[in-house]
Amino acid sequence: MRLPSLTPSAMPLDIMSIPHAGKPQDFVALLKANLDDGLTSDQVKQRLQEYGPNKLPDPPKKSRLLQFLEQFINPLVLTLLAAAIVAVVVGFSNSTGSVLSRFGDAIAILLIVVLNALLGYVQERRAAAALDALQKMTAPSARVRRDGQTVVIPAAELVPGDILELDTGDAIPADARLLQSINLATEEAMLTGESTASSKDAEAVVDEVAPIGDRETMVFMATTIVRGKGRALVVATGPKTELGRIGEMINKAVDEKTPLEQRLESFGKRILWGCLAISVVLFAWGMFRGERSWSELLLEAVSLAVAAIPEGLPAITTITLALGMQRMAKHGAIVRKLPAVETLGAASIICTDKTGTLTQNEMTVRQCWAGGQQYTVLGQGYDPQGSFEIDGKAVDPDALPAPLDYLLATAALCNNASLDRDPETGGWRVIGDPTEGALLTLSAKAGRSREHMALSQRVVSEVPFDSDRKRMTVITLDQHGRQIAHVKGSVDVLLPRCVKFAGLHGVRPISKEERDAIMAEAERMSRQALRVLALARRVSPEGDPEEELTFLGLVGMIDPPRVGVKEAIATCKKAGVRAVMITGDHKLTAVAIAHELGLWDDDDEAITGAELQTISTEQLRERLMKVRVFARTTAEQKLRIVKAYKALGHVVAMTGDGVNDAPALQEAHIGVAMGRGGTDVARQAADLVLADDNFATIVEAVREGRAIYRNIQKFIFFLLSSNMGLCVAVFVLAFKGWPPLTPLMILWINLVTNGLPALALGVDPPDPKQMSEPPRSSGLGLLGHRELWGIPFVGVVMGGMAVLLYMLVPEGSQEGLLFARNCAFTLLALSPLMHSFSCRSSIGSILGMRPFFSLPLILAVAISTAIHMVAVLVPSLQPVFKTHWMSGTEWSQVLLLSAVIIPAMELIKAVTRILERAKPHTHAL
Repeated sequence: MRLPSLTPSAMPLDIMSIPHAGKPQDFVALLKANLDDGLTSDQVKQRLQEYGPNKLPDPPKKSRLLQFLEQFINPLVLTLLAAAIVAVVVGFSNSTGSVLSRFGDAIAILLIVVLNALLGYVQERRAAAALDALQKMTAPSARVRRDGQTVVIPAAELVPGDILELDTGDAIPADARLLQSINLATEEAMLTGESTASSKDAEAVVDEVAPIGDRETMVFMATTIVRGKGRALVVATGPKTELGRIGEMINKAVDEKTPLEQRLESFGKRILWGCLAISVVLFAWGMFRGERSWSELLLEAVSLAVAAIPEGLPAITTITLALGMQRMAKHGAIVRKLPAVETLGAASIICTDKTGTLTQNEMTVRQCWAGGQQYTVLGQGYDPQGSFEIDGKAVDPDALPAPLDYLLATAALCNNASLDRDPETGGWRVIGDPTEGALLTLSAKAGRSREHMALSQRVVSEVPFDSDRKRMTVITLDQHGRQIAHVKGSVDVLLPRCVKFAGLHGVRPISKEERDAIMAEAERMSRQALRVLALARRVSPEGDPEEELTFLGLVGMIDPPRVGVKEAIATCKKAGVRAVMITGDHKLTAVAIAHELGLWDDDDEAITGAELQTISTEQLRERLMKVRVFARTTAEQKLRIVKAYKALGHVVAMTGDGVNDAPALQEAHIGVAMGRGGTDVARQAADLVLADDNFATIVEAVREGRAIYRNIQKFIFFLLSSNMGLCVAVFVLAFKGWPPLTPLMILWINLVTNGLPALALGVDPPDPKQMSEPPRSSGLGLLGHRELWGIPFVGVVMGGMAVLLYMLVPEGSQEGLLFARNCAFTLLALSPLMHSFSCRSSIGSILGMRPFFSLPLILAVAISTAIHMVAVLVPSLQPVFKTHWMSGTEWSQVLLLSAVIIPAMELIKAVTRILERAKPHTHAL
């Protein structure tokens, strides 16, 4: 076949930007293609040099060394490094003593910094392989015309101008403009979100601004042909394809920090500047007094800095998130990026894809109409286990009414799909057109599988489906030797060809009333967003087998919602999380699914991608909180919607399973991909993967995320308030010229004794009321006003008790002051352990905690106490920590003063509760 050609100069220069809208011959001429012979070897070499290979560019990757070094770019870590450098300088200035005594503080600080960095590196080490996954999805080979022959070549060698030979089952290796098409349809769900196959027609008239799902004249890289044959001209390869453009968007997306990371970084900067200011004041005061050397003063300043910094905070936060990740995995939520564990709990918007996320991505017949009776079809997806009901009563499959029996036989026989079990999941799947798979499942639910029907019906010929004819016919030979034409197609095409009607009492001529009833039933199904097909047959056809048909009935199908999604959406509403549907499917279908799931409210709006393209960013933001459904959207538009929600200050979660979802998944604060039905690209771009593909799992993840955030607040308050006690003690002691705690003592308290209780607070049981409260505002700080006032209060109490021990020493007794430091070391180690029980609630009494006993916290306190006793009581460790043996009186003083923090916190909480009740409007932080 030769198509008329034009010279390239006779065509608009921008024709390649809209290949779907032009005529086939335009592109044949522009790309100098030859339909019979294809490109020559010389043309291929030239175009490979001009356009490059047909593959996606490799993503930029950081080296492992750079990933490790990035762990040190943290205000707290940088402050500790500075403190270690100062400690080294002081060690060199002191020429007496062993290496360990001179540099022990510096070694301890550096060891902590390196361990923190290693922990962060191990947790964050992952392959950002979204584009690698895209590479794997591309077709490995292609069948093309080259030098007058049809050859199979690696897909990477394709160039614009190649002629593709396409057949059922082929994976499309590049974006191509159809030249010829015979009953051609492709599966494009991963690009468009549509659950049904997309019919293709080389001669269709397509608008220039048509979305991808409506470009009938185009086939796209990495989609699959589910039926038919065709020829196509390659118009885009590699990064210029639709898949390549999505890959480019993924590559350009900035990996933003989560709200928790931003808050921790801001908190760290405040602590850094506070440490520097206090240390400078302390050093300047010491120099002004002139009583001690600069090296001693510098060491005191380092001690204060070390006391103020919660060295264990990065490690404990990471471990807490990792433990939360394990708990989420038990619920089927696999966390790929650690901070995502907490981020989902802060989500105020969930942008969810429809196909494969809210729905099963399995076309299912919900209703059928035969013999004037309406039947409800029960069952899930492609599973042949199901049943039929009429008026709420089950229909016996062994005693089906004749019209329904005829309809099911035609549905099974007029069909080219097949069903089998997925070897990985064990579930049923369709090989071929999803619509035909739904019809096969429908028949199998009544025991009329195609294999069963084949025992009495043998296929002898077929007239394939065509987008122009809108019908398909299969002719079988039954066991009595009769030929039967089985026909399916759209109602408006089949009904005019029918002259008879299969009723409950036999076949009769079709009346006008019956035609009206059929059309009314079809419209009723359509209003429910069901895709409606008509089925008919003709026994012993003579002449045209598609004329003089007997009308059998209608079937209405849809991609149904997943089990448990409706309840999950209701829980989201209760928790103040707004769920929004973003889909590539049609508006009517999307709104119907939203209604069925309880997602749609009376004042909600739906908007299509075409409408979205015509409004400005400002107009979109104005309408954003009214729109519940975005339909017929492209990958770029999904990305734009996510950015618009973020611009309004929302914490955005995005769910999806297709390649077209990947850029938005990466742009969102947290991307949630499907593990079973999702593409590799979506999973690699996401922060969290649902192993069971169940939207309802997100609710459990939100619940866990909120619990983790509250627990992070608990242990941060615990660490900072305990550190404030150290700061108060170190500052006052240095100010008075008394022997302060050494940096090693402070590190020991911060990491060894305080570390385990902080971890225990990180796994405290969640508050059962947390899913009845709205998500926290993105503008709120890491800690509430109660915690911020509580930190200095705790610091004054703890530090004051330590200073009191020094004040009990007779004036002028230097040895007594050293013994007082020994007692203060133990007091500042034990007092936080007692304080940890008060940190389970910012306002509730210890006596009112539920559960009353937290076993992890009790074990953590017991172990920390035992470890500290080893450091104090083991003789060989006393020189290292500069401690001494304590008398019974000293132990009594230390234990009594350590416990003061408990009644002090109970008192301040009681006062706070009284003040809260006195307010006209109260709220919990």
